[in-house]
Amino acid sequence: MPTPTSLSMSKMIFTMTMGHAMPPVSTTSYAEAKTGVFWDTEECPIPEDLDPETVCQNIRSALANSGYHGEVTIKAFGDRNQIPGYFESAGIEMFPKGDKYDRIGQMQLEFFGWMRDNECEYTNMMVVSRSAMEVADYLEYENTHHNILFAEPLHALRKACGCKHGAKSKDPSTETWVWETLAVGGDPIAKTDEKEDLVCKMEGNE
Repeated sequence: MPTPTSLSMSKMIFTMTMGHAMPPVSTTSYAEAKTGVFWDTEECPIPEDLDPETVCQNIRSALANSGYHGEVTIKAFGDRNQIPGYFESAGIEMFPKGDKYDRIGQMQLEFFGWMRDNECEYTNMMVVSRSAMEVADYLEYENTHHNILFAEPLHALRKACGCKHGAKSKDPSTETWVWETLAVGGDPIAKTDEKEDLVCKMEGNE
């Protein structure tokens, strides 16, 4: 569970970020910026018949196809498939956290570190998790220069459907992928009411 210390760190980094001069805004600010991917491998496991290297390449391809051409760094969190070097061989930094709240806490710490290390740069930060909103709830992104992207498993998108589960929290992401689609290099969902309509229609067909 996130601690008061981690929440204080979030506010401190937010203040640090706002205290520095921002790079000039341009249409290529995020297109050419580097992207940090924070991947919960327990809630978004590697699809059958794929491996970390293939998924890593597919994530990079999906980002590039959506206009994000900067360097991509992937950090993974979970105990799944803990064969020595299984993720590391694909260039993925692995954090072996099995408990959900241990993973969320570690992801937030890595978020803080990313924001601190890139406090004067535009960056993209992708959360790959069924708990993406829960991770983001503790971080302050408004008025910062970090662009938030989500990737969630299909069942999490269904749960977010407002018509069935009530009002949603404010979504800070500019683009959202279905994890099963991102893992094979697919496109994000359109950020309009069509997303909710699509999910609700899918639920209605079950």
